[in-house]
Amino acid sequence: MKRPPWWAWFSLMGLEIPSAAIAWAFAVSQSHLVVVSSPWLYQFLFVAVWCVNMLDRVLKIFRGGSAVYTDECLLFAKKHCFVISLLIMVAAVTGLWIMFFQLGVVIFQFAFLPGVCSLLFLYFSSNPHQKGSLSSGFVMGAFFAAVSFATGAGIPAYFYGTVGGGWGGQLSEPTWYLVALVILCMFSRKRWSEEEDEDGQDSADRDMVSLVWMGVIVIYVVFCLAAAREYTGDAWIYYGLAMAGAFMFVLDRLKMNMPPLLLHTLSWAALIFPLLLSGILAQASS
Repeated sequence: MKRPPWWAWFSLMGLEIPSAAIAWAFAVSQSHLVVVSSPWLYQFLFVAVWCVNMLDRVLKIFRGGSAVYTDECLLFAKKHCFVISLLIMVAAVTGLWIMFFQLGVVIFQFAFLPGVCSLLFLYFSSNPHQKGSLSSGFVMGAFFAAVSFATGAGIPAYFYGTVGGGWGGQLSEPTWYLVALVILCMFSRKRWSEEEDEDGQDSADRDMVSLVWMGVIVIYVVFCLAAAREYTGDAWIYYGLAMAGAFMFVLDRLKMNMPPLLLHTLSWAALIFPLLLSGILAQASS
């Protein structure tokens, strides 16, 4: 295997999903006017999401499947499985230390839902028979949204007694919009990989599926913009989600000119930069 390009390490080392989670948490904190004063919260968020992401890859390697021999992230994880497993254990111990000695018992109020969703995701995603793609996409989105909301607004608001500190906030409407966006990202990558494997076959059918999928993304963006006008308190979150959906639309049109690993990286970048920009704009306007 030749040396990966510099940008590929972002995805090969599993940094794309925790980075997107931090971007979402930042956007949520700014939209809810909550100050995340403790750096331990973001550190715990990064470690927790990274562990789930990399553990998912290791489980897929052990359970086997065709993706292990075609997906570049899984190929990298297979080649360095021992080192990655050690890093997961170190990260898990670090996360537990932050949980018990830095955050305290409040973390258990907000960690239950992400914990359940992470276990379900690991079960469905590593299914060797590939029958859990919809389920894994949904629970991945739910895990991603719940843990990010807890970090960005739930726990800080609980400490300082401001709005957004309830456990139910993890099930708020913006959370479900983020779940839908994560599902769109996961299914887009799955569809891109399937199109590459079936290159030259049933081009008319693939074009029709691509057209329908682009229509779904456009509908999602329209709903996000409508929600931004209706729920002004969370407007910047919806604007960020709409920008992320628009980014996914552009990627879908440019996918033929990009290698699969670059598409994977940019699909998660679609969740990072728009939401960071949304949080910065929310902070500037407050």
